[in-house]
Amino acid sequence: MGAGWVVLLGVLALTGQQALQVARQDASVALKIQASAQLAALTQVVTDAAIVHDYSALKAHLQLPVEAGNLLIAEYTAPNGHTLLASAPEHSTDHPGWFDSFTELHTPVLQKKLVVGGMDYGNLLIKPSPQAYENFLWHLGTRLFLVLASAFILFGWLTHIILKFSLKDLYRLRATARRIEAGDYSARIPIRADSPPELRETTHAFNLMSVALEHLLTDLNEQQKALDSSAYVTESDLAGNITSCNELFSIVSGYTSEELVGENHRILNSGWHDPAFFSQLWETIINGRSWRGEICNRAKEGRLFWTATTIIPIKGDDGQPLKYLSIRFDITQRKLDQAAISEEKERWQVTLQSINDAVIVTNALNQVVYLNPSAETLLGIPLDKAQSHPLDQLIQLDQGGGNKESPACFMSAPVTPHGKTGSAQLRTQLGQDLAISFSCAPLTGGGGMGAVYVLRDETEKKQLLDSLRDMAFHDPLTRLPNRRAVEGRLERAMRTAHEQSQQHAFCYIDLDQFKLVNDTCGHSVGDALLMEIATIMQANLPDNAYLGRLGGDEFGLILFDTEPDKAINICRDLVQRIHDFRFKHKGRRFTLGACAGIAPITQTETTAGDIMIQADMACYRAKSEGSGRVMLYEADEVGFRRLEAEMGWAADFAQALEGNQFIPYRQLIQPTTSHDQPHYEVLIRWLRNGVIEGPAKLLPALERYGQAPTLDRWMLEAIVSYLAAQPDDNAVYFINLSGKTVADESFFGVVCQLLDRYGVPGERLGFEITETAAVVNLEDAQRLIQGLHERGCKVALDDFGRDASSFFYLKNLPADFLKIDGAFVRGMLNDRRDQAIVRSIAQLARDFGMLSIAEQVEDADMADLLHNMGVDYLQGYHVHRPEALPNWMPVARLQSHENRQNSKPPQLTRVQ
Repeated sequence: MGAGWVVLLGVLALTGQQALQVARQDASVALKIQASAQLAALTQVVTDAAIVHDYSALKAHLQLPVEAGNLLIAEYTAPNGHTLLASAPEHSTDHPGWFDSFTELHTPVLQKKLVVGGMDYGNLLIKPSPQAYENFLWHLGTRLFLVLASAFILFGWLTHIILKFSLKDLYRLRATARRIEAGDYSARIPIRADSPPELRETTHAFNLMSVALEHLLTDLNEQQKALDSSAYVTESDLAGNITSCNELFSIVSGYTSEELVGENHRILNSGWHDPAFFSQLWETIINGRSWRGEICNRAKEGRLFWTATTIIPIKGDDGQPLKYLSIRFDITQRKLDQAAISEEKERWQVTLQSINDAVIVTNALNQVVYLNPSAETLLGIPLDKAQSHPLDQLIQLDQGGGNKESPACFMSAPVTPHGKTGSAQLRTQLGQDLAISFSCAPLTGGGGMGAVYVLRDETEKKQLLDSLRDMAFHDPLTRLPNRRAVEGRLERAMRTAHEQSQQHAFCYIDLDQFKLVNDTCGHSVGDALLMEIATIMQANLPDNAYLGRLGGDEFGLILFDTEPDKAINICRDLVQRIHDFRFKHKGRRFTLGACAGIAPITQTETTAGDIMIQADMACYRAKSEGSGRVMLYEADEVGFRRLEAEMGWAADFAQALEGNQFIPYRQLIQPTTSHDQPHYEVLIRWLRNGVIEGPAKLLPALERYGQAPTLDRWMLEAIVSYLAAQPDDNAVYFINLSGKTVADESFFGVVCQLLDRYGVPGERLGFEITETAAVVNLEDAQRLIQGLHERGCKVALDDFGRDASSFFYLKNLPADFLKIDGAFVRGMLNDRRDQAIVRSIAQLARDFGMLSIAEQVEDADMADLLHNMGVDYLQGYHVHRPEALPNWMPVARLQSHENRQNSKPPQLTRVQ
């Protein structure tokens, strides 16, 4: 009954809360509509006042709705930053303060930019007053509470009256039920003739239930006795045939009782015991004696289980057995534990006999009781001669000092509860000194106290560690310090620069043309070349120089106490000597080059990693200007800032992928004839730190750090999944590919896998390959284009004409489209040479059976001219401004940022 009241109270409370929620939502909507109307009304009068610079009227317009109680804030901001603010003072309300937090009535803040005739007259911001709606919700809530409380009280009073007069006879039913609960299962309810029919039927049903319950509990008690038994019980005849069994035996054997009854006990024979075992068993029970033992049985599914079995002959009046009663207890786990202990004991015995460590066991007096073979060999004493001798008399250890912590004292003292470890020199019986490590642990078992000592010969290990320590800090090929050693020495140089006000320099030296030697002559020849280069550099360095190999064909040089100008001269000399060196192999001569980047090491707080990155960036810039260059890192120089920015973009790339910050855009490629199929080029946008970024900065960074293929694959799956979700979109979507993706042999397999997974036909997908990427990777490009054509995909050769175009490459790259570089299209209205180039490329495309596409079409005159030239497709702002893919999930999140940037065209750059 109490639960019913709780449910009723919950329903009433939920009803009231829902009604109040609906009212709150309606109030929020009304408040927003009122705010929009206030903004529209105030915009006109404020704009008029702002145009004539009538700030007194403007302030009056702002103050009027605030004083009327319609607005909390009305603020005008002039283009010069001057602000007029009208805000309402705090007013008393009809409701307590906690009610505002409960209702959470959203008060919007609206603003509008005042623009007339293209002129900016400032910005208007308003915040409406929610007081009237909050007062309304308070009065509504209080009235609703009174109504629901009255309904609850009325319902309770009516329920009490009904129960009092209608359910009086049910008390007897409750009393009888409690007697049954207390264990009186014979309790019954007398049926009164004057009781209502419904109550008589209920009483009769209750009595029937009581009878059934009494019988059921009797049966359950009998079954419980059987279940409580933990023994497997069977009866069998004199021949061993099973005549009955309990449920537990049926369960453990895996047979049903029907399968067991009538079968001989041999059905459980596991084959574990020999025939003599069962002969002795039968001889015992046939003679009327009980047999006890352990038997291994086999269950139906083949599982073995052990039982401690007692077989009792049931005798007749003549004293002869009539049948046999078998009582079994499961001991399978005990047998498994015994086997495991035995196996573990044997394993440890074998281990102790075979391990190379010397194991010595002593008693409580520290006298030897056991030596394994390794200990006998190490000590030069057999076990029978070592037993009962104190351990310190058999072992000569030397750690120096003769103090209380020396190994000799340790071996003669009792072992501490926590044991101990150490290392020392062991003098063998043959006079040989060995480096050993030793440890001990106390024995506190039932056999008395003692200890276990383990001695290990560490002589070879020590020699190996010395060798590994040398290898860990030296390059195995050139024997120069390796990267790890260079980094450690660089950190030391940084400390001295900071603590002693010294200036050092770190130089990053990268060889040119080394890969040519490696690929042409083989890696062994390349290794020989590296050793000679290392020798040349070492021979021409000052005493304060520290040269190391960082990896591959890269070297690191630390110049201690060296000014930047002097470091530049030293690096130039090294670079020149490398250039003057001629490497000969099988009659061929190779000329190498090198570039160097220098990072000053000053008192500035920085890390070794930062210094190496700075030198690497300087070397990168030096290589970009040609072989043989040396460049000094300057933090404020524009080129280095650009490289650092690229590193930041590349570093944020992985997180941007995981955070779903990349957004595919598309730009229409419109046919010049209406019957041709439209296409789209897929572009990329990055929602980075709340700002939409184009790929102009991202793509060079990804190209440099080898991450462009990752972006290409992400874009591929994004577009294929989008096409799968848009079956009615029959346009072809072109994805730009980077040069490394073109050279990636596995990329075509990825394309096929995604098309098959999403069920998208290849005819809906196209790829754009730049002329440069195709020329550099000609064979890879040919193979990729052929595979894409087999899947029905289209291929466009992008930016044709930008670089040194070759008819040979064009002939051997069977693309479907030829995209004319936008640099020619942009200037063709004013330059006949550009017109001639565009016209010739369009004609060239037709002659090769390709379709031509003109990029960067900006106006109608340009479009008409291209149409007359016979260009097949047009692309540019005149045709279509890029847009986010329709129905793409992140578009809603992007919209607010687009609104803030709608005053300037997006920076569109193709994906490369």
